[in-house]
Amino acid sequence: MTTLEIAVTTVEDAVNAEAGGADSIELSYDLSVGGLTPKRDVVQAVRGAVTIPLYVILRPHAESFRYTEPQIESMLSEIDEMKKVGVSGIVFGAVDQTNRIDVSLMQRVVEAAKPLPVTLHRALDESFEPEKALEALAGIVPRVLTSGPAKTAWDGREGLKRWVERFGEQYTFVSSGSLTIEQLPEYIRYVKPDTVHLGSAARLNGVVDVNKVRQLKAIVESA
Repeated sequence: MTTLEIAVTTVEDAVNAEAGGADSIELSYDLSVGGLTPKRDVVQAVRGAVTIPLYVILRPHAESFRYTEPQIESMLSEIDEMKKVGVSGIVFGAVDQTNRIDVSLMQRVVEAAKPLPVTLHRALDESFEPEKALEALAGIVPRVLTSGPAKTAWDGREGLKRWVERFGEQYTFVSSGSLTIEQLPEYIRYVKPDTVHLGSAARLNGVVDVNKVRQLKAIVESA
């Protein structure tokens, strides 16, 4: 059955997501740019406030999905801190100079994060030859957060359906990308993702709303 993940940025968001029935949360800072690495004290506060799985984005800037060696070293240090806090997993993605997923960097992050699982995030969606990356990372990265080969989950539903059918035994697929409440039932029935990841659809006046999360959870369960 498909599960529900909510994008959160604060302790209040996290508490409301759990109260509404979310199965997991993904914590980041500044959703307007797709999410950046949250501050350590926020990660710690959220971990102390909820019991459901907490995934944390590792993304130091929004300029691109390419990183310098000093930035990489800083991210590896961040992983150590997140492990100490007790997060459930790291969400990360990177591309190389050819705009293909940087498989070697993904492997470095996976090694640093052990025993925590790493989720390949939406850097995949805009990358060149994403299916080759999925082939290369099978057995290394267990989870993929993606809209498919498009900017939104709805527009990418055909592509993600193909990926789920082809790679569904190798990965847990988490659908992400501006899905609306109205689109959700048809989308789940068609794509059959393992998880749907929702942000704006769960918010009221910019804050995750318990009742909206409950509504989303009911739709996910019925679909």
